[in-house]
Amino acid sequence: MIVSRWTRLTLRSIALIYLAVLLVVPVALIFWRSFEHGLTQFWESITTPAAISALQLTLLIVVIVLPLNVIFGIITALALARGRFRGKAALQAVVDLPFAVSPVVVGVALIALWGVNGWFGGIESLGFRIIFGLPGMVLATIFVTLPFVVREVEPVLREIGTEQEEAAATLGATGWQTFTRITLPAIRWGLTYGIILTIARALGEFGAVTMVSSNFPGVSQTLTLLVNSRYTDDYNEYGAYAAATLLMIVAIAVLVVMTLIERRAKNRLTEASEETMKAVSAQRAAADNERN
Repeated sequence: MIVSRWTRLTLRSIALIYLAVLLVVPVALIFWRSFEHGLTQFWESITTPAAISALQLTLLIVVIVLPLNVIFGIITALALARGRFRGKAALQAVVDLPFAVSPVVVGVALIALWGVNGWFGGIESLGFRIIFGLPGMVLATIFVTLPFVVREVEPVLREIGTEQEEAAATLGATGWQTFTRITLPAIRWGLTYGIILTIARALGEFGAVTMVSSNFPGVSQTLTLLVNSRYTDDYNEYGAYAAATLLMIVAIAVLVVMTLIERRAKNRLTEASEETMKAVSAQRAAADNERN
């Protein structure tokens, strides 16, 4: 379809205005309100014991959730893209379930399962607390972040096909060698996007976590819970803005680190792929010499 210059400019202007109203202006306003009294007051607000504890707990949850979701996501994506088995459609639906279920409902479900009167509530009698503790918050975060790695890696696996993996197998490569040298480099972009989405969702999760957390400062209060507590319970509007800004700074820092790691990993994977191709060529040349 051919459109005029004015039509393109109008569409671009509408898109930019839409993004500015919904994204740029609110974020800029939060930054402005956080720093309007200077860096000193902002620093004092984000270095209180409650804020430091909330930041540590938030990062701890991300550190626990991320590797679990990456391992599960890759395995599940391989099963969905490569496997043929009964119940495949049901597994697809289960993976997409967190997109359809409200996080608050997830929290209520976890309480029904792991609470004192829940199905597995007897675990608390052994001195191991799930609900209103770190394990419950981790479970809630795992549930809401579960689909991201799967849904980013699965279409990449379908697109690349199985030809290279089958070629590696015929040349004597083990399953692990095929995965690390063929499959993993091929899915690295989808995996990176899935990791970024998982981290962002884990950092900003509120609904499910607030249901399974005691929300005590220094005990089980994440940064998102700290923002809500300061704004609604303490009537500390500036403190809420400062905590929200801290959360955004952490998210931006994570994105920058992930970009740097991805660039470094890309260079290493490129070198590994070149070495693999050289090894395959050498094996083929040796096989041709033996035949001749």
